[in-house]
Amino acid sequence: MRVVVDTNVAVSGLLWDGPPNDILKRARDGFVVLVACQESVKELQRILQYKRFQARLSMLGMSADEVSAYYMNLVRFVPNPKEVPKVIREDPFDNLFLALASEGKAQLVVTGDHHLLRLGRHMEIEIVTPHEACKVIETLITEKR
Repeated sequence: MRVVVDTNVAVSGLLWDGPPNDILKRARDGFVVLVACQESVKELQRILQYKRFQARLSMLGMSADEVSAYYMNLVRFVPNPKEVPKVIREDPFDNLFLALASEGKAQLVVTGDHHLLRLGRHMEIEIVTPHEACKVIETLITEKR
């Protein structure tokens, strides 16, 4: 299954336990393909530099660059989307995740952002919370066994 996670889900998964972290673990174990592009990873790198994350990074004994490098090893890169829809007005950057999912042939966009979740679906791609994504992924894993 191909999945796009938004920046907040990626940060949560990289720095804390819980459903976002479970999704990253499933990618690490080869059950999920995380789709990303240079632009989405650049945003992640920028966010990881925020002062509010420095204490957590220090607690983990890692730098923002190390966490970013780990994430880049988890993802499958696709080119930056050429056309980005203008669907989300509240946070225009989130439109990148819709374009990325379409371009990367993802089945899910995973987010906690209410304006994306409100869409429910973009084209044939489901937009779900991390908790919902974990349920879908676990069902697929169980069916394959």
